[in-house]
Amino acid sequence: MASDLPCILYFFFFLLFPSSLVAQRNGNATVGDSLIAGDEATLWLSPAEDFAFGFRQLDKKDLYLLAIWYNKIPDKTIVWYANGDRPAPKMLNNPQGGEIWKSGPSNGEAAYGFMNDTGNFLVANANGEKLWQSFELLTDTLLPTQIMEKGGILSSRLSETNFSQGRFQFRLIQDGNAVLNTINLPTGFPYEAYFWSNTVDSNSSNAGYQVVFNESGYLYVLRASNK
Repeated sequence: MASDLPCILYFFFFLLFPSSLVAQRNGNATVGDSLIAGDEATLWLSPAEDFAFGFRQLDKKDLYLLAIWYNKIPDKTIVWYANGDRPAPKMLNNPQGGEIWKSGPSNGEAAYGFMNDTGNFLVANANGEKLWQSFELLTDTLLPTQIMEKGGILSSRLSETNFSQGRFQFRLIQDGNAVLNTINLPTGFPYEAYFWSNTVDSNSSNAGYQVVFNESGYLYVLRASNK
């Protein structure tokens, strides 16, 4: 199957009940590898085991979320997730498993995936060039070394256990301002910002173009002039 789908990373949910936890600990996942959800799920761990990539059961229900989380802290805080509005049911009509989410097309043939110690899961080709990475698909969290580009949006979740879109947003809008605003639910219409970074400029080279969260823990708006 992997040879038929070279440009897209697929994740499958299987109706299996493994007898013990299986964790892949070197961070690598080859094309064709699968994650399994159930009472004891399989995981892909980063090399230092700081982060885990796999399925998380939601609020003791038969719903599972494909996610990345801190692996070494008691709360196992989720920092990235896919398909928050439609988590996977435990029961599937297809006994062979069914596709619930895909990362989208990429410009090249995927050779492997890697769960990085930064919390970034990436897909690369045989030359190590990145084709896709979770850092570019923003959810509700920025991690150190992560960057938000213009048009990027962080959205709160609806509640601690409901990963549907919530009312609060942090955005880097096209004029270069980083803003905080609320939205109308369910329409998603953004209300007027209640915070802005004042990094807009009539000279586009002086306007903000990235929000950077660096390794030292500083969060700032970088202008196009790199200032």
